[in-house]
Amino acid sequence: MLDEDCTEAFRKIFSPSCRPPPLPSPDTAPAPWVLLEPLAYVADQTNATTAEASTSTGHTLRVTVCLTDPLGVSYVCVHCPDLKDTDYASRPSVVCSEKDFLLLSVLFLHAPQGREYFVYKAGPGRPSLRLIPGPYPLVLTASDFGLLPRDDGDHFVLAALCYSLTPWVYDLHVFSSRTWAWSTKVTQTEISSDVRTGVSIIIASKVIQLGGGTLGWVDLWRGIAFCNVLDEIPVLRFITLPMLMPGNKEGVKPAPWPLRNVAYSNGLIKFIEVEKHERPDVDETSCDDMDTLCESDCLTKPKEIGWRAMTWYRMTSWDHWRKGCMAYDEEISVDYPRLSEMLPHVRDNVTGELTLKDLLASYPVLSLACHCDDIVYMLCKLKSCSPKSWLITVDLKRKILVDLAPFSLEGCFSSAHPSELSSYLKTDLGNCNNYCF
Repeated sequence: MLDEDCTEAFRKIFSPSCRPPPLPSPDTAPAPWVLLEPLAYVADQTNATTAEASTSTGHTLRVTVCLTDPLGVSYVCVHCPDLKDTDYASRPSVVCSEKDFLLLSVLFLHAPQGREYFVYKAGPGRPSLRLIPGPYPLVLTASDFGLLPRDDGDHFVLAALCYSLTPWVYDLHVFSSRTWAWSTKVTQTEISSDVRTGVSIIIASKVIQLGGGTLGWVDLWRGIAFCNVLDEIPVLRFITLPMLMPGNKEGVKPAPWPLRNVAYSNGLIKFIEVEKHERPDVDETSCDDMDTLCESDCLTKPKEIGWRAMTWYRMTSWDHWRKGCMAYDEEISVDYPRLSEMLPHVRDNVTGELTLKDLLASYPVLSLACHCDDIVYMLCKLKSCSPKSWLITVDLKRKILVDLAPFSLEGCFSSAHPSELSSYLKTDLGNCNNYCF
């Protein structure tokens, strides 16, 4: 159970009264992609990205995107001028973001439907915001919604995969911006008997595009269910994810985000996992080789905990995964003086060399940049009780620390989502009020 202090910390994090953190002032053009916080803030922020729409009850809702480089976390602000924080059941959430579209979920206390969905479009021209009409599909979580921009750039498709009481029987609910209406399709399945036996239900952590009209519902514990949502009769197939690494198999894990993530780019599905492991003791000797045992030899020595990150990749048409890169914490070098100055507490006690082995890594996010297949972003904390934490960028192939930035970690951290929205926003800094990039 959570103690009283932890319960209060979580309550503050998810409360609509939670206020957004300040972001650095802009000194460069917007990054081609950003890390986007999945929870939005109820806050009155306006800038060149602000767009507004009416809720189902006629209230004006404004949405503003506040951007920073990927070594910071960008976020979205939501504001209804005539509503109070207490009119929201919780903080709004960013469901998904693809190209210049963003799907936002807002849970009102007094709206007929309760939860309402809005689609934000970054351009061309001024950003726009529209309410998606209900009734909405009955989903387990908002993560069951996928967003598919169409080739003309003006239209999009929303798709929700809804399970039934029968394993592997799903209804696909599709919303088209062309007709501005929902429709329902019954999927066919091409699932092996082994998958049917081992996987009874998919609980989506996220939805990714897999090229063309295909979306993939990613269950980070189990695998990816995917189909072409534009087909009249979609055929649902399944890709099993690699097994949990040995160090991640023990203990209760309420969420997969601290350990695993999936992305799609350059025609490949890319998977990453970060594992805590016991580092081997090079001085440990076997009793078989000893004639006498000192008292110190009879005591159990504490194990040193380290971590490693491993990537895999595949195409949807393959029947296997191929290993990408693997790097241990102690293998990752810190070569740049600027980075060395920012990590004063992680030098090796013997050699004095800068190392990452005194940090614990989690929440991996794969880069969206086309030329950075082996770049991963992670949250790192000191193993000690120090509150210091960083967002770091690591090149797993070259095994080097590329960049890092201090990160304020207060109470709770939820994995940020990579988004290309920033590359579509026209940010006129001279006409912005409280601009956050």
